[in-house]
Amino acid sequence: MKTLLSLYLFFAVILAQFFTAYFFSKGRTTYRKAFSVLVLCISFYLFGYLMIVNSSNLQEMIFWNQIQYLGLPFISVLWLLVALLYTKTIYSLKIRMGVLLFFIPVVTFFMRLTNSWHHLFYTKWELRELFGYSTLYMERGFWYYVNISYILLCLLLTVIVYCIGYFKNKVGYTRSHFLVFFFASLLPLISILLLIFAYAGKGIDYSALIIPVSLLIISFGILKYDFLEIRTLARETIFENNLAGMVVLGPGKRVIDYNKAAEKFFEAINISLNNYPIEHLLHGEPKLLEIFESKDNCELSLVIDGEERFFEIDVVMLGDNNDGNTRILKSIRDVTEERKIQQKLKFLATTDYLSGVYNRAEFMNLAKREFSRAKRNNDELSLLIMDLDDFKKINDTFGHAAGDEMIREMGSIIKSSFRKSDIAGRIGGEEFAVVLKNASLEEAKKVAEQFRETVNSRKVIYGKQEISVTVSIGVAAIRGNTDDIKSIEDIFKKADDALYGAKAKGRNCVATLESENERLS
Repeated sequence: MKTLLSLYLFFAVILAQFFTAYFFSKGRTTYRKAFSVLVLCISFYLFGYLMIVNSSNLQEMIFWNQIQYLGLPFISVLWLLVALLYTKTIYSLKIRMGVLLFFIPVVTFFMRLTNSWHHLFYTKWELRELFGYSTLYMERGFWYYVNISYILLCLLLTVIVYCIGYFKNKVGYTRSHFLVFFFASLLPLISILLLIFAYAGKGIDYSALIIPVSLLIISFGILKYDFLEIRTLARETIFENNLAGMVVLGPGKRVIDYNKAAEKFFEAINISLNNYPIEHLLHGEPKLLEIFESKDNCELSLVIDGEERFFEIDVVMLGDNNDGNTRILKSIRDVTEERKIQQKLKFLATTDYLSGVYNRAEFMNLAKREFSRAKRNNDELSLLIMDLDDFKKINDTFGHAAGDEMIREMGSIIKSSFRKSDIAGRIGGEEFAVVLKNASLEEAKKVAEQFRETVNSRKVIYGKQEISVTVSIGVAAIRGNTDDIKSIEDIFKKADDALYGAKAKGRNCVATLESENERLS
């Protein structure tokens, strides 16, 4: 009997050492690292019991019992930690949670180490005979019951965590994976109950006998499902650690899985993800609900922490549409920074850096488009071409930096003087143009005159100098399809000719060129 037990424990220790080395070398995922530490603790525990079984001296047995406690206090809490990490109940062990979980095991370790001083863990040691060989019997002290109660609690919570994972299946594995871990965790719980209620002075360590069976069950799961190697690594790499939020919807649009990024996204809008239909979770967000119920890729903008952020939500169908078990993967990608870069590049490509209005290329593009629209819809449209008077004199007198300041001031006045629907651009050195939508010639002349007066009254302080400037404006207009202006070039020429007329009249005025006899007014 002693020989069979020794062989059993010997091979259990070898198995535990193998798994310790295996999981340590493959520890690229968080819960596998925890599992490797768990198996290392189990190997210390089993090795100590193996040596106790093969000792006949009380002092030797007490010594090997001490070796057992290098790992024994930490086995149950590590078993719970593996369950929490595997089922994604937690994603990492925070310092505060670590202190909470490991406080009693650490105290137990030191209580057992110093037991000879206080006898709070074991109060008495004896040798007893069992099946023809000596066993170690210990009378239990106060802290033993504290420790065994904590072990029982940890193992009970472990079983509960796997039960919840089995029914909710949040992490996306098949239910067989949960059953493997469930039964592997249930056996140590049973052994602790036997240790508490069936000890009866026999000195049998039921946990040491049952834990190797748990390791064999887990090894079966590894060989059969390979979930500790390829699948878990793929999930953590592709799914869990993806910067894009991912939500998997099952039949009935029920949330069956999600990653950390998705959880963070929904927390930002005060929504907690869990195993409910998406219409239940998003009933207060109709716009978002419509997007998540759609099978099309969508774009979304939300105000989060006072900032407008932009998201692209892509859809990937998982499974066969004909089997009635189709799943939908919703990928949520934050594209705010990309949008900002795009907007900045667009601004740089279309805006005059000095004045802040459109540059010539973009202005001409928008003007052509608006001209075509006006002709097509038989709408009125006016064009103003404006030129700063004696701009060369400003450059020569005050310097080119002062001239640049006048251009900036001109752009500022234009942006504040015209409607947002109007199109303004800098088309030359000191020359600007504005397209007035749905504006007749008379209306355009009135607006141009108001603008001229605004510029005339504006004083620009440059250094200690006060600089005044005036503007000449040429105005032209179309009246749908009823006039002789057929292209954008025609209306530009007409407004440009009117501008030259304004310059000839003495500058600082508004001029038009009547189409009937081409005379200035």
